[in-house]
Amino acid sequence: MAEKKNRKTKKLAVDKSIEGRRIDWINKLLGPPPANRLSLGIGDDAAVWKPRRGYRAVLTVDSQSEGTHFLPGWLSPEEIGRRAVSSSISDLAAMNARPALVLVSLLLESERTENYFRKLYRGIAAACEDYGALIAGGNISRGPLSITITCIGEARESDITSRDGLRTGDELWVTGTPGLANLGLLHLRDRIFGNSSSPEIRQAVAAFKNPRARIVEAAALGRTWLPHAAIDLSDGLYKDLLHLLNSSSNQGRPEIGIVLEKQAIETLEPLGKLCSKVNRSPCQTVLEGGEDYELLLAIPPGRATTTRRKAFDRKFDLPMTRIGTVTSDQPGLWLKIDSSGSLKQLTGNGFEHF
Repeated sequence: MAEKKNRKTKKLAVDKSIEGRRIDWINKLLGPPPANRLSLGIGDDAAVWKPRRGYRAVLTVDSQSEGTHFLPGWLSPEEIGRRAVSSSISDLAAMNARPALVLVSLLLESERTENYFRKLYRGIAAACEDYGALIAGGNISRGPLSITITCIGEARESDITSRDGLRTGDELWVTGTPGLANLGLLHLRDRIFGNSSSPEIRQAVAAFKNPRARIVEAAALGRTWLPHAAIDLSDGLYKDLLHLLNSSSNQGRPEIGIVLEKQAIETLEPLGKLCSKVNRSPCQTVLEGGEDYELLLAIPPGRATTTRRKAFDRKFDLPMTRIGTVTSDQPGLWLKIDSSGSLKQLTGNGFEHF
């Protein structure tokens, strides 16, 4: 009888695959999830989670692939992992939602070492911890290096900011320095600044390598600046402005346009200083740049008071710049090119990956 009992309680010994061993390592790295945030996590077929009472689930997914979003040698494994998480969570920031859970789908060539895998995943885990998100599961498979991050957030319905709320008179504001990541990318790819390594150049490279999703900033702006619409700048300012215009036009409202201020864009620093070194237009760099993951917000006139701007700067040490307005006089996208009010209609393309 004792022998039979032992057979019942004895766990089966199984030779685990590389995937199985990696999942075990991930479980040890992450530890058990807080019971009050996740009912069932890694190790089952699916995770179980319930938003807080009165909140809505907000979902997004984004991929980062070697050869498309970055080239070999540009990023360390940790940077690749962090960047993948930030690029996906940035979509939640644009919606003013708090990240709750992350699902990680990872493709990795068999030639990559176990040490490489662990550094990559530690970057993913560290970024999730920074943003307050739990890794709830995912998938590991063999293939060209690619990370797909599915983010699940939550927000009160009244707090959610979408793309379709532009109104005549709204002021367009941006966080940080759009266009800077594009200069960093061009330097990594083409060495546009030569062998120079000034603090401004390092800042541009860091903007591309280590973008920051503006989650806490979006929450603060949502409480006090009350944006009508928002988007994260991943496709370049030109294309993302079109996204805002097209989304708002689909709501059946009167046709509207956007007028950007050339002078305001040229004050973005260190963008202007760096562009002058390589004879590039700051406006063109911002319009065609991409993967900044800064926020573009349509703010009701009068909300961005001096007091609110100073309070935001003190809290986050992040510049906010008014770069344009929404108008009913000029449908389409326009650039005010001088103090007399002369306008130039904008055409062209946004950012394209390699």
